[in-house]
Amino acid sequence: MRRTHLRRIGAVSLSLLMVLMLLFLNTRLALATDPVRGVEVKVDTSALDASVDAAKQAGVDVQKDGDVDKGTADSEAELNAKRDEIKADYDKQVQDLNAAAEDAKKQLGEYAAKKQKYDEDMVKYNADLAKYNTDMAACNKALEELEQKKNQDGYMTKPSAQMLTFKSEPNASLSFSEKKYTKEEFKSTVRSWNLGPEPWRYAWFDFLNDNQPEDAARVMLEKDKPFVATYTNLSNSSFNGTKIAKVEYIYTFKGASGVPLPDKLPVVLQKDPADTIWYNDFFADVRINLKARFYDEEGKEIDPTGSLLSFSSLNRGNGSAAIDRDALERVAYFNGEYIPISGSSIKVHADGGAYADSSNADKAKGSKFDTAEWDTPTSPNAWYGAIIGKVTNPEISLDMASHKSGTIWFAFSSDVKARDVPMKPVAPTPPVEPKKPVIKANYHVDILYTRPQLGKGALDEADADIDGSTVKTGSIVKFALRTSAFPADHETIDSVVFRDTLPESYEVDLDATKATSPDYDVSYDGASRNLVFTAKATLIAQINADLTKAAEVPAPMVIGKVMKDGTTYENSFDIDINNSYSAKSNIVRVQTPKAQPIILPAAGGPGTPLPVTLLSVLAVVSGAAWLFTRRREVWRGAGAWYGREAYSPLKSSGMRRAFDVRGKWRSILARCHFNR
Repeated sequence: MRRTHLRRIGAVSLSLLMVLMLLFLNTRLALATDPVRGVEVKVDTSALDASVDAAKQAGVDVQKDGDVDKGTADSEAELNAKRDEIKADYDKQVQDLNAAAEDAKKQLGEYAAKKQKYDEDMVKYNADLAKYNTDMAACNKALEELEQKKNQDGYMTKPSAQMLTFKSEPNASLSFSEKKYTKEEFKSTVRSWNLGPEPWRYAWFDFLNDNQPEDAARVMLEKDKPFVATYTNLSNSSFNGTKIAKVEYIYTFKGASGVPLPDKLPVVLQKDPADTIWYNDFFADVRINLKARFYDEEGKEIDPTGSLLSFSSLNRGNGSAAIDRDALERVAYFNGEYIPISGSSIKVHADGGAYADSSNADKAKGSKFDTAEWDTPTSPNAWYGAIIGKVTNPEISLDMASHKSGTIWFAFSSDVKARDVPMKPVAPTPPVEPKKPVIKANYHVDILYTRPQLGKGALDEADADIDGSTVKTGSIVKFALRTSAFPADHETIDSVVFRDTLPESYEVDLDATKATSPDYDVSYDGASRNLVFTAKATLIAQINADLTKAAEVPAPMVIGKVMKDGTTYENSFDIDINNSYSAKSNIVRVQTPKAQPIILPAAGGPGTPLPVTLLSVLAVVSGAAWLFTRRREVWRGAGAWYGREAYSPLKSSGMRRAFDVRGKWRSILARCHFNR
């Protein structure tokens, strides 16, 4: 018993749950009759629904907007027009949803590829980040050690990590807009200046001119006129992780003293921007300004602040014995910060220059090293003739200057000569996670109602229209209760009820009414005269058999007789659909004729109409029947003859007699007129 009881409870609970789920899922699927607007009509949404599902499957964020009210149709033509309007609206929505689906496929496909790359890049980034953390820890440790050694020979007096990589670009491409000289043109031009009879005036220039690589560019600088040399196709250079794709050198010859140069200076630009420039000072004082600018791959100028520049091979005291041994090379007017190297011969001076106070070429003259011991590309003592320039401005500017040095090579690079300068590691840039695109689309359903068109009809026994006509008393009058068909795509119909309050003196034939209205259960309340037609289940099933098609509604027929003379019979009906919508039909009217009065003649005169009904006259005549005898009587002035036979007023519709009443019956009826 207990187990059976539990099973029943479980079954009931499950059934209730299923009912609730179905109600939830079909909240909007069921259409609704409106008490005022009538029956809801659903235009086919299958294509729209399919597009909504397809768009969702493609990843579109599809939102349903509120239903759009398309109004109420009161005629078939209006209903069809609104259907077409809704179909066009749905077609447009389908197009928009399909376009959104295609867009979603494209964008989400691109996103998937980007997301895959992002995931791969994240793996690399995490590995790079781990390496960066390790390298940064090593850099910081190195700086701490440099701080301990900053007073030792060859070490920076102010430890700093390098951020710039600009040491070698052998494949660079050099371009400029000025004239490029051949070796012969270079030589003939300089010779034409007549700088003096001394052979050494040209010997050092000839050595420079004759010993240049083929890819070097011989050019002429003019005083105070900027000369722009551009290097591209760089592959080995970067600043703090940003690739350097281009560098510009802007040279400006600032002038010479001690030699009659024609405000021009021959220089040789090297193909590698890190090898930079060779020039000849003709054993005079010469100064050239250099501005350097770096650019990234997008052409945006890089701010190199924090970079360490190498100012090296700054000789003093290695000049020609025939001219002046105290030749000098220096850097001047640097717009950054000089960082001296401990033990170096190069010092910072009050005139803005960095150079040796005395010879750094000969130990015999107080130098720590001979030139050959420090001024070579691979010498570990290169720091002795060097100083470091730390960049503090977006644009680098400095002067390269010489005094009676003959041939000078100036290299602009990041190859600083101090010992153990650490490279500052570059923090990896985390990949940017692609944002998943959100493609949105909206749709709506259109709501349309139609009001059934009601029509009450009044018919005679032969089904001819008699609305507004006069009919004989006692004749059959039929009332037809008509309504328009339920249109295609109508809602489910649960009930259809016609109610007709019959007029007084209308005698309904209930059996005939039921016989002519077989699709309805018919009930009649004689007291209230209410006649009700309720659609049978078979008719409801027929109406709902295919909701996509129109469903005709058979018209109930009331059959009865009009029984009263001189009466106007007015009639209409009410319809009720789904116990929600109700409406009243038009009114039809039929009439019966009025009863005609009996015209009695006054004695000795013409007939005088009296309002006497047929029944009252018959009663009088019957009472006086014994007075009737066979005779001929002529009413004075009437000129009429009446029959011989005794006449029964109950048997004739046209009886004629005459009588004269003068206190007592003194004569027979001479004439009586009876009209129905």
